[in-house]
Amino acid sequence: LIADQPWKVLIAVTFLNVTAGRVSIPVFWQVMDRWPMAEALAEADEDEVFVLIRHLGLGRTRARRIIELSQEYLKHPPDFNTLFPTKSTVSSTPSSPLKRRRAARRYPPTPVSHLPGLGAYALDSFRIFCTLAHDPTSQEWKLVRPNDKELIRYLKWKWAAEEGKIWSPEFGVVGDVTDDYIDALCTVLEYTAYSPSRTNSSDEDQN
Repeated sequence: LIADQPWKVLIAVTFLNVTAGRVSIPVFWQVMDRWPMAEALAEADEDEVFVLIRHLGLGRTRARRIIELSQEYLKHPPDFNTLFPTKSTVSSTPSSPLKRRRAARRYPPTPVSHLPGLGAYALDSFRIFCTLAHDPTSQEWKLVRPNDKELIRYLKWKWAAEEGKIWSPEFGVVGDVTDDYIDALCTVLEYTAYSPSRTNSSDEDQN
């Protein structure tokens, strides 16, 4: 619904970053109803924003942050042909040595890395959804190795459905899909569709 509107994607993932989707998505749409454009939210009163989002467990800092994000977005809107260095490394608390090595790597440049308050989850989401909405032939999504469990599930499905490949965030493509793999993947996706308990507390704001 909003992949072709990067500003809205970035605001949405700010909420999803720390709060379950079943709770944060309705609040996101309330914020969009009140301030539907970046121009409006950039001029919003911090107290008004805080009142709308406080029951998500988001304090005044988060209210201020989405206002500042909107202001910077207007000053320096992303250009898909221009990449900015990312100031942070991938933010995660991985358990395996391999994941720890991945987590220590600096995140690659993106068109939105110059904007404040965007961690790996926001950058991953932009690269997966917004780049494809901008250019349906984009292969950028294939380069993303997220730590977020929902993005991982989405990419597993996308790799299987569109490329016929088995993919993992640790190793990338590891083989061709089989009937058993598709059945298992569908079972996982069906189960999680009815268990919307997602939070992404591992991805703190970085910039």
